[in-house]
Amino acid sequence: MMPRKKIARGLPPLPARLTFKAKKHKGAELLEILRGIAIANQREEPQVFYPIRELARHLRVTVSTVSRVYDALEEEGILVSIRGSKTLLQGLSGGRHLSVLGFIGMPVLTSSFVTLQDCRTFFIRTRRELRVRGFAVATVFYDRNEGQNGRLFSRIDKYNFDTVLWHQPDRVAKETVPQVKDRGVQVIGVSDRWFPTIRCRYEVQRESAIMSVLRDWHTNDGITSAVVVRGIEISAPKEELLKTLLEEGGIAYEFKSAGDQRLADFLKSLAGDERRAFIFPSTAAALFAFRAPDALSKLMSRARVLLSGGPASFPFAQVPDVVADLVIVDWQSVAEQIVSDLISRRAFERAETTVFEAKAHLRAPLIQYAQRL
Repeated sequence: MMPRKKIARGLPPLPARLTFKAKKHKGAELLEILRGIAIANQREEPQVFYPIRELARHLRVTVSTVSRVYDALEEEGILVSIRGSKTLLQGLSGGRHLSVLGFIGMPVLTSSFVTLQDCRTFFIRTRRELRVRGFAVATVFYDRNEGQNGRLFSRIDKYNFDTVLWHQPDRVAKETVPQVKDRGVQVIGVSDRWFPTIRCRYEVQRESAIMSVLRDWHTNDGITSAVVVRGIEISAPKEELLKTLLEEGGIAYEFKSAGDQRLADFLKSLAGDERRAFIFPSTAAALFAFRAPDALSKLMSRARVLLSGGPASFPFAQVPDVVADLVIVDWQSVAEQIVSDLISRRAFERAETTVFEAKAHLRAPLIQYAQRL
């Protein structure tokens, strides 16, 4: 009997004892820290991750808190637990098993995965559905500069995927996809939020849901103007789309950003006009939920607020007990449809485009939709 191959731990030493910003939200902060360490230290082969009890003792947090964080990272496909043994950090070179239907690669921009709730939900639901239906799947995290010089392609190529499922293809996708296709790998695009850089077989549409919200603003609340709040990143195509919808809805608009103001002060300065509402695209919603959650909550309690990119996560604060207008995508249905099409091979019929329509949820309790740890 051959001895079991040892799996080395090549991780850096445990972080020094941390001072958590909010005692009630240690888990959320720990999740952000460990996710960053894990992604930064992924290698070709799996590695032993920090033992739960060792980490809890070192950081002076409860074992249950660390366990919940590990469960979340396992849901995200970053960690994998071996029952009764250890926790592993997934390797970049996934082993192929002859019993699976196919080997699916899912590239994802790290910053989008970390900050955007809808992005994370798509990946978590789709990975789970793929595995349940008999596929092997691996997530490939990347940064914006990895499309240059074929760096991301080299990483993807090592996996030997059958198919790459690319959610919201960006500039990196445009640079990488031709090289992937040259290897004979099928690429399936899933478009959401802004104009993709490659042709997409699947498309999430939010326009009709946004128009439903605007009509309700105008008809029931007498809203005459709206402020579209900008985040750090600005998408010109997305802003043009919002302009078109607001003009069709007969609502005057302006785009505003915090500039040099403190984010909380900026939000306070917006309130005051009962006939003015506010739109937070996905990146802006993520920014203010992360850095000024209390101020965002107060704005929602005083005015109509639309989160056009779906619910925002509140990583370091309790989800506020307020209502907001939300554009909701049924990500479970999206995942089930895509996986069914992969099995039937309909996903590779390039002449077709399957559209998933988001729904408007008016005055929805945010606490029922936003993620929290």
